[in-house]
Amino acid sequence: MAAISPPTRRYSAPAWSSWLRTEREFEMSGWGSGYITDIAYIPGFYQAQMQSTMALAALLSGKKARLVGRHEAYHYADIGCGLGMSALIVAAANPGWQVTGLDFNPAHVAAAREMARQTGLSNISFIEADFTNFAESTACQALPEIDTVSMHGVWSWVAPAVQDGILRLLNAKLAAGGLMHVSYNVLPAWRGALGLQRLIREAGLRHGGRSDKQARAGADIAVRLAKDEAGSKFLEGMGNVLLDRIGNLPVPYLAHEFMNRHWAPCFHLDVAERFASAKMVFVGSCQMLDNFPQLSLSEGQRAILQEFDDPGMAELIKDLCMGRSLRNDVFMRGAVPMPLAQRDAALLSMTVALSKPRAECKLEFDTIGGTASLSPSYYEPVFDRLSQGPATIEELLALPDLVGRRDNPAELIGVLMGTNQAVLVPNPGAPMDRRCTALNAASVTQRGGDIGETGIGFAVPALGGGFAIPGIAAIAVLNQQAALSDETPGLVLQRPSPPTIDRWIDQLEPAADDARRGEFMTVFRKFFDEFAPVLNDLGIPC
Repeated sequence: MAAISPPTRRYSAPAWSSWLRTEREFEMSGWGSGYITDIAYIPGFYQAQMQSTMALAALLSGKKARLVGRHEAYHYADIGCGLGMSALIVAAANPGWQVTGLDFNPAHVAAAREMARQTGLSNISFIEADFTNFAESTACQALPEIDTVSMHGVWSWVAPAVQDGILRLLNAKLAAGGLMHVSYNVLPAWRGALGLQRLIREAGLRHGGRSDKQARAGADIAVRLAKDEAGSKFLEGMGNVLLDRIGNLPVPYLAHEFMNRHWAPCFHLDVAERFASAKMVFVGSCQMLDNFPQLSLSEGQRAILQEFDDPGMAELIKDLCMGRSLRNDVFMRGAVPMPLAQRDAALLSMTVALSKPRAECKLEFDTIGGTASLSPSYYEPVFDRLSQGPATIEELLALPDLVGRRDNPAELIGVLMGTNQAVLVPNPGAPMDRRCTALNAASVTQRGGDIGETGIGFAVPALGGGFAIPGIAAIAVLNQQAALSDETPGLVLQRPSPPTIDRWIDQLEPAADDARRGEFMTVFRKFFDEFAPVLNDLGIPC
């Protein structure tokens, strides 16, 4: 990678923000087979679950894949969909697709169905599925072939019998050439937390009560024991990281992560072996930088990795050296090699757009293995061009002031996506429509007063999926789009006046004093100065 300097080695703690859960009460029962059922997930959006992300990961590894148009006939499924937010976003952004959400918790399914009904999405269905035997059910037999499937936060948290049932489902329904995303906790990174998890679970169970109360009680025991020098020997690596943060982690996160009977972090080699039974092969990672070992491994580590020609061994070496705690793998059922020239042609045709203001684009970024630096003479012209609007990879590589290799589209798109400074735009020019605005409004309403800075997934036609917008910004976007009747591509709305923003503040916090109102006004002004142009480029008029 001529445009990237090797990383300096330093430890980078895992990002917990995308794992956090919040509390909702359900009646305790035994049907969960050891999985927590009395605390539910909040609605969550994860970019790794989008078809475009999986397809890009496959292309980067030289496997035949493509971005699918939003009006094409296509079947997307979400196994363990929770409250269904990612599946709903996919359905809203892709009206030609059929989307199926599967979850074993009837409360999740009921809530997801109600959201689909409220927002008028007719191309999505939610099915209550016991995965241990769903593959043999009439409901499964009635499903059409699945083209792409995602399974986020399921595999390393459920019983072996459930995993077996999921594999039978994939073997029966995933189409030849079909893509799958699966996330799971990874060994060896989690080995230092195995004792901590068992301690929290066993102590919590003996405390009794609801799962969140059990988790807090177990965590308190762990903290007390760790304060004793002799007792703290059960901690290492991830265990120490978790214990340092345990007081700040939401209790529902602790319950889902530590109170499940069958929680079992996995070696990638073992996961790949299991999926091979469904005729599936590993093709890459949705965490794009993980597909570039030169960003995260030392020269000596890469030399050892290159002694092996099978992907499983390469991934084991990377997991050992990089300390990855969560994997977002992409598998294919029948992966077809793609000639390099065809692969590069596909990448060159892809459109990307900045996902943050130009002033926030950085040349240095953290990887799990350390810090890497981008070449200013290569990437500054790219950022400058993208600040003017979306562009194809071919256009970016043809910029006259770009200094460096122009024949490696994989590096450019992989780094832009992997550093979270750009996103794919599979449907450039597609306007925001009423399907998406209805879902986006309902998503904000579903959060109630708890919007804060947590990203809320918005359905976006141009992206063929979603984009996470911080809470206050989401309020601004919805208010701007409230009277939206024109679906003209490239539509830019008039900036709101101060009296209009004052009315928004009244809705958010009616009793706000002058100082508080001034804070809100500053936030909204900053949004329209800096972030609104980015959203307009992504096809989110505001």
